[in-house]
Amino acid sequence: MGSAHPTLEYKIHTTIMQFKFTDPATDFSSGLQVITDYHQDFLTRGVQLVELAKEIKKQGMTEQLANQCMNMYCHYSHATNLHHKDEEEALFPLLVDQSSLIIGMIERLIMDHEEIEESWAALSSRLCHPENINNFDHFLHLAIEFEKILRDHLTREDEDFSPLIKTLLSDDQLKLAGTKMSEIRHLIS
Repeated sequence: MGSAHPTLEYKIHTTIMQFKFTDPATDFSSGLQVITDYHQDFLTRGVQLVELAKEIKKQGMTEQLANQCMNMYCHYSHATNLHHKDEEEALFPLLVDQSSLIIGMIERLIMDHEEIEESWAALSSRLCHPENINNFDHFLHLAIEFEKILRDHLTREDEDFSPLIKTLLSDDQLKLAGTKMSEIRHLIS
C-alpha cells in the first residue's frame, strides 16, 4: 500500500513566543472611527493572510511561517470577536429605531457575522496548530474563502451602512458608541 510520493513528515520546533493582540483601534472618541480602524486592519491583514497561505503552499511549513500562523490566529481570534461586539452591542442598538431599512441592514450584517464566524472556525482550527497543516491547497482555499467573506462584508458596511450611520447618528451618539466599545475592552471602569 505504498504511494508514489512518500508522505513528508516534519516537525516544527517553535521557539517559545508570546503572541500579543494589538487592538487596531486607538481612538474611542467615536464609534465610527473604531469601526473604520478595524476595517482598515482587516483589509490589510486579509491580504497578508492569503499571502501567508500561498507561501506555505509554495515552500511548506517552516518555523517562521508557523509563527506567522499563530500570530494571525491570535489577532483574528480577538479582532473579529471585538469587532462584532462593537457593532452588535455598541452601534446597532443606537440604530434599531431608525427605520425598517436600517433594521433589515442590521439583520443582514448579523447574518454576515455568523458566516464570518463559521468560516473563521474552519480556518482557525488550522492556524492555531500549524504543525498539523498538511493539505496546503485546502488551507489556501480556507484562507481565500475567509478573506473574501470578510472583505465582502466590510465593503457592504463601508458602501451601504456607514454612510447612513453618518447621517442618522449625532456626534454625541457616535461618542456614546465609542465609549461603549472602550468598555467592551475594559478600558473604562
